[in-house]
Amino acid sequence: MKIFYSSFLILLLSACASTKKEASTSLPMAESNASQLASKAARYPKDTVALTQLAAMHLEQYEANKNLYYINQVIASYDELLKRQPYNHDVLLQFYRLNLFKGLATHHYDIAHWQAFYQQQPFLQTIDIAPPSYMELLLAPQDSLSNNDRINILKNTLAESPYFVNGYLALTAMYAARDKMQLSSFLLETANKHMPNNLEILAPLNEFRVEGLFDKACERDVSVELNQAFEDYKLLVKSAPENADYHMQLSTVLRLMGRMRMSSFSAKKAVSISPRFQSALAEAQFWTGNDKTVTEYFSTKAIASLNTNDLYLAIFFNVTNFNWQQAATLMEEYITRNDISFYGVLYGAHAYKMLGQEDLAQQIIVTGLNKITLKPWHKQMLNFANQQISSEQLMAASQNKCDQSEAYFIQALTAVQEGKTAVFEQHMASIVDLKIYSFYEYAGAKNIMKKITIAASKS
Repeated sequence: MKIFYSSFLILLLSACASTKKEASTSLPMAESNASQLASKAARYPKDTVALTQLAAMHLEQYEANKNLYYINQVIASYDELLKRQPYNHDVLLQFYRLNLFKGLATHHYDIAHWQAFYQQQPFLQTIDIAPPSYMELLLAPQDSLSNNDRINILKNTLAESPYFVNGYLALTAMYAARDKMQLSSFLLETANKHMPNNLEILAPLNEFRVEGLFDKACERDVSVELNQAFEDYKLLVKSAPENADYHMQLSTVLRLMGRMRMSSFSAKKAVSISPRFQSALAEAQFWTGNDKTVTEYFSTKAIASLNTNDLYLAIFFNVTNFNWQQAATLMEEYITRNDISFYGVLYGAHAYKMLGQEDLAQQIIVTGLNKITLKPWHKQMLNFANQQISSEQLMAASQNKCDQSEAYFIQALTAVQEGKTAVFEQHMASIVDLKIYSFYEYAGAKNIMKKITIAASKS
């Protein structure tokens, strides 16, 4: 792609060295003042006050006009100022970054020259600004670099500048595209060590961390990691209160912590900023047991218009409310999708069993499983649903609390089919006790046990 000289590319070069754009200075007055300052700076070479004021004026003109004339002018001022103040980091930074911008504007940058300059300035290697090697990536002709070339350039970039945020983000994205999530996570953890609480790093890093907690929660207590993620997202939300993604991610963390109402509140905040999170809000409302809101959400949408995740939520919602016919109707659409889940097929097929349509249930399972790669645990769940193994054998095959939660749920559905209410309630209570908060099975069981408790109190 053609490289354009724009504010976007300036951000790629540096996240910390931007300057505030002020109102454009009146040209005749600015030229007169500049001439006076230039004359004074020439007369008094040891006095840098006039030269500093001149450089600041030229920088203001450049920021207001962004053209080659002004960038050459401001670079000349900072070049002279750097000669007089070689240890002034502000001057050094402005001179270096302005030459980066000029390289983009002219599509010409002497990497070898600036590499030597960069190596002689240790300060530049401790701040968030692009090293010269990064320009090799930005100035490369379109399609001239392979993905491996890009990765190597980015690795060299970070070796030269371990504080360059966009280098980490770009390389993280490259690794993620290759499904190398551990490498992506490692890069972000490394960046976070160099720049603690940098928001640009902390946001994607927390996504990687939280994603990993879903599986870890099956094996052990993850409260320490969740508390850290919670504090990090509070910081992100406070720093960028209008970022809907941060509010939604905070909602996810709160759900993992079992704080469902706070999770729903954060989801509502995300939707108030961006309506694209309506689906996620409906899910959060299901976790709080707000059947009315979930029902209203789905009542306004045609079944065919629902995305696959929404379809799964609708099926699960109706299964846990014993709306077997509605669940079966939803399954007719669900089974046509290519991105379906094993649990959507298994639990949805049970609706047909409850309607006395065993043949249709088996057809649904066969059709659905043709689109899914089964894991060993899935096969055990399926064997139980097909009455090929016992409850004891299913529980013995479970390897962690997540497996147990799913095992209890399919056993509970079977108990409903057999009319064993007490067994059904016992399995639902067992799911709640496991506290796998992020699982649909937990949300469904919690809502069911709440209704049972309310019903018992009224009887």
